[in-house]
Amino acid sequence: MRQIILTLVMLVSLAACGVSERAQPRVDPELDGLFAQLEQAEDAQSAQPIEQAIWNRWADSGSPTVNVLLERAAAAENAGDSDLAGRFLDQASDLAPNFAETWNRRAGIAYQAEDYPAAISAIQETLKREPRHFAALAALGIIYEELGQERAALEAYRAALVIHPNYEAAIQGVRRLEPRVDGRDA
Repeated sequence: MRQIILTLVMLVSLAACGVSERAQPRVDPELDGLFAQLEQAEDAQSAQPIEQAIWNRWADSGSPTVNVLLERAAAAENAGDSDLAGRFLDQASDLAPNFAETWNRRAGIAYQAEDYPAAISAIQETLKREPRHFAALAALGIIYEELGQERAALEAYRAALVIHPNYEAAIQGVRRLEPRVDGRDA
């Protein structure tokens, strides 16, 4: 009985501290199936339609309002107004706190501004919500590589390849870094 009460107190404390579903990935059985197919794809050509289906799932928040906010964020970003894009993404996050793609888009905006700490932070938030986000992992590899953190970059690229064995950005990153980082450079 004491253990049950202790567990309940811990759960209430965690909820009060803001550790809730906010940082939990969305459950999507269709997406789970797509990732299983992606892992088994024989080559990049057979992986491409599966990857596109995953991107389509990631792009749909499940809320028409959030989807419109993401479209407006993209339009603002394309027009060169990253501040406005960020405000649209903030609104989208307020409405759909578990939606990973708002954070992934923030990472892209921060990267373009060469604000690497903000980009890394946004990627970490993306991965909290969608740990299988191979593109976010590869982007993390790119950032770490640009910062001269080759081992961390290689680990990020390798993590992306565990999820998507045919992801070209990660394949190239591993090819580029593995000889230097693992000491096999001729």
